[in-house]
Amino acid sequence: MTHLPRQVVAAQRGFTLIELMVALLLGLLVVAAAGSLFLSNSRVYGASESIGRIQENQRSAFEILARDIREAGINPCLRIDGVNTDVFGVQLAAPDAGFWTRFANGISGADRTGANGSDEITLYAGNGTTYAVSEHKRPGDAISVGVATSGVANGQLLMICNTDHAVVFSATGVTSSGTTIGHTGTANCGTDFTRPGAGSTNCTAMNANPRYCFWLGAGVAKTAADTTACPGGIGTSPAYVVAPVSALWTVASNGRGGSSLYRTLNGARSEIAEGVTALRLTYKVGSDANYRTAAEVAATAGGWSQVMAVRAQMTFQAEQGALSRADVTGVDNAVLTRTLDDYIVLRNHQDIP
Repeated sequence: MTHLPRQVVAAQRGFTLIELMVALLLGLLVVAAAGSLFLSNSRVYGASESIGRIQENQRSAFEILARDIREAGINPCLRIDGVNTDVFGVQLAAPDAGFWTRFANGISGADRTGANGSDEITLYAGNGTTYAVSEHKRPGDAISVGVATSGVANGQLLMICNTDHAVVFSATGVTSSGTTIGHTGTANCGTDFTRPGAGSTNCTAMNANPRYCFWLGAGVAKTAADTTACPGGIGTSPAYVVAPVSALWTVASNGRGGSSLYRTLNGARSEIAEGVTALRLTYKVGSDANYRTAAEVAATAGGWSQVMAVRAQMTFQAEQGALSRADVTGVDNAVLTRTLDDYIVLRNHQDIP
């Protein structure tokens, strides 16, 4: 029997070992290039996300802080400052003289009291809900206001003011649907409003001053009986009642392994921005060219009442959160940080020509 050699069709031949090795090598190169590109893009995205969060925190922190600084010392009536302190009085039986002195100044600060040696600042104002006084004809009368006092609580500290005087007192006799605010409780000095004077932060001083009436009412003519009943004078401009507020800004631990910027408004603390590691504050006093520390301002007679502007410097650090460690670090493997300065003018400490 004759055997013929078997012929293999060329199209059915497989890869040689060398061809397989070359193909695998090329495939590995392509996969490595694609993986490297993916990791690079992921790193860029993570870094951009971290920087975006820092910038967002910067915007919110500086916006709210600047608003509080600009409004420091504001109230619906007169200007209270180191020169004009005799228009401001505290008619409380147990006043915190230090607090009300700072309130009259509108601003107070302290050096290196917060986390990482950060500074703190407290801003004071009377910029809450304002109640227009419709009548206060006798010193001991309750204050009649134009709208219901649903936003006022008994025992709440309030300030009544016109363009001549301002008095802090504790509210009494308030009802949710009423339109009067009393001031005759035991927390107050006596039952009459008295005209404030320099240093009037205790009952003895306030009771020694003549009794004062804030507003007879729009278009009401003053009578001899009114003058007799109000020996301290009668306000000739509209009066208002407002709640004094204080906002403390400081850096503190956030309980998540980092620190944050906090705003404490009348004792209630809120987290404003995470990742704030440092807050530096200096102050421009009067016409001085240089900015001073809080200690230097406090050592200057009437220093806080003369603060014209504040320089705020904050350092922000990327927070890891849901991101990876690589996303919050730079090329030097250090955590991403940004420092920003702002210069903020106190509108209510500026002299208006």
